[in-house]
Amino acid sequence: MPNNERKKILIIGGVAAGTSAASKARRIDPSADIKIIQEENVVSYGACGIPYVIEGLVSNFEELIERKADVFKDKYDIDVIANTSAYKIDKSNKQVHTTNLRTHEETVFDYDSLIIATGARASIPNIKGANLRGVFFIRKYADGVKINDSDITNKAQSCIIAGAGLVGLEMVEAFKKKRRLTGRSGGGSGRESLVDVTVVEMADHILPTMLDKTMAKIVEKELEANGVKTILGERVEEILGRDGKVTGIKTNTNRQINSDFIVLGTGVRPNSEIAKDASVELGHSNAIKVDEYMRTNVPSIYAAGDCATARNYITNKDMYLPLGTTANKQGRVAGENAAGGNVRFRGIAGSAITKVFNLFIGKTGLTSQEALTEGIDPVEEMIEDITRAGYYPGNKPIWIKIVADRKTSKVLGAQIIGGEGVKERVDLIALGLLLKADIRDLAGYDACYVPPASPVWEPINIAASQTAKQL
Repeated sequence: MPNNERKKILIIGGVAAGTSAASKARRIDPSADIKIIQEENVVSYGACGIPYVIEGLVSNFEELIERKADVFKDKYDIDVIANTSAYKIDKSNKQVHTTNLRTHEETVFDYDSLIIATGARASIPNIKGANLRGVFFIRKYADGVKINDSDITNKAQSCIIAGAGLVGLEMVEAFKKKRRLTGRSGGGSGRESLVDVTVVEMADHILPTMLDKTMAKIVEKELEANGVKTILGERVEEILGRDGKVTGIKTNTNRQINSDFIVLGTGVRPNSEIAKDASVELGHSNAIKVDEYMRTNVPSIYAAGDCATARNYITNKDMYLPLGTTANKQGRVAGENAAGGNVRFRGIAGSAITKVFNLFIGKTGLTSQEALTEGIDPVEEMIEDITRAGYYPGNKPIWIKIVADRKTSKVLGAQIIGGEGVKERVDLIALGLLLKADIRDLAGYDACYVPPASPVWEPINIAASQTAKQL
């Protein structure tokens, strides 16, 4: 590339990973020509906030947009080409072929470095009735708007959430608290917050990729206490309808449940087809395989976010865990390296957290079953404690289960559920995992104490001490 030419950095995808990559690339190379190709008409939004708009905690979807397209141009000199689909990567000529989704005009963009940040899409199960009115998916900005603006959801008396994963349970609370429109005698409309919510999960417990069965029961009781019916060990076999609209479901046990609408929270799959067609190697779960520098097997092509794999720093194996935190971190690394840097992504421990009514639920590292799958002999212990001094008002319960390696004494993971203080404790253990901490390190570290924030004995110290006794 001649010295007087600007380096062309092209990014496919403009949500978490893509915009983080673009912003970081601009800081590394102030003179680069940086473009983002984005299928949607919005960029840089927080998809994790969609349930809170639907619930009514956040007033509108525009609040989820961190930076609009014109801000990228005016403030950072980054071009956003919205409503445009990239359909082909020509790696030999370093070009990307695109189609404008509104005008159908085709454009070819050149690149010196390409970052694929195409994200993931909802996994649509092959079941009868999935195309009926009243069947919703939740993944993109437009999905949230569609749910929120629908007459079906706003007037519904009942709904079914198929899938009790992270997104599914966040939508449970959103719909349980969402105020539905009802008619008033004499005309007009009233509002009433009585929506019946049923969760159907094919595994034998909720949050099956996050919690073990014992810890999941704590959350299941919380759902029940808040009027949510949970059906476990059954899958949606058919979505029933009449006149083209949802009326309910039938499960594989022939159970029929009436419902005004259905949300299929049955997982996601990476948007990796454009990469595969360009001979970019795929890895775990058909996500784009990347190294610690976010490089693919094709020179000058990087990938990041929900379309890419991530290295688990406990097992040292690639995994696929599409979360916003990982997407932003990977995007920054990809952006810096695409602009000429040489930084590494440290990997992930599988850390995740969610909130269900009055409980926060967090996990990092491995459960005992996951450890066994990796050929590790685990020990574990679970404790129930409190989050503040016993005499201090506002005390909340907390449950902690820590897993360690029987042979090496290294910490392997933890699950934590409680009314407060969950994220901070999960984060602490995630750091311990990165640093290869011994279980006795967690038992003996110097935790601070003040009655409004903790009991005199830190629950992590207690849980780790009890786990260490199993060695």
